[in-house]
Order: sequence, then structure tokens, then C-alpha cells
Amino acid sequence: MKIAFALIAMAALTACEPAKTQEYYMSHPDDMAADLAACNEKGKKTYNCNEADKAALQLNAKKKPE
Repeated sequence: MKIAFALIAMAALTACEPAKTQEYYMSHPDDMAADLAACNEKGKKTYNCNEADKAALQLNAKKKPE
């Protein structure tokens, strides 16, 4: 019962934030930077935080000279 309540509460809390994909963040680097700053400031690890982090890694990998 407690697990079911926790899952419902988590779903309700994450439903308020629209989901953004890694591709979205790669196309919108300003949003990526802002969301990453908010994630780091609040210590959050939401879906969007993870997607923004993956996009940042991809963009940084593309910038490195070979």
C-alpha cells in the first residue's frame, strides 16, 4: 500500500513538468543550460534533468577536436 501511494505521489509531482527530450535540449541550448542550473541548484534528478545532462554530454563531445 505504501509503495502504491509513493508511486502515485511521484507520478503526480512529475506530471506538472512537461517532458523534454535530449533532442529538444540539443536544439535549445539556452533551455538546456537553464534547466541544468536549476537541477544542480535544487539537487533534482528528474527526467528532464537526465535528458538535459545527456544532451550536454553530446554537445560537448561534438565540440572536442580530434
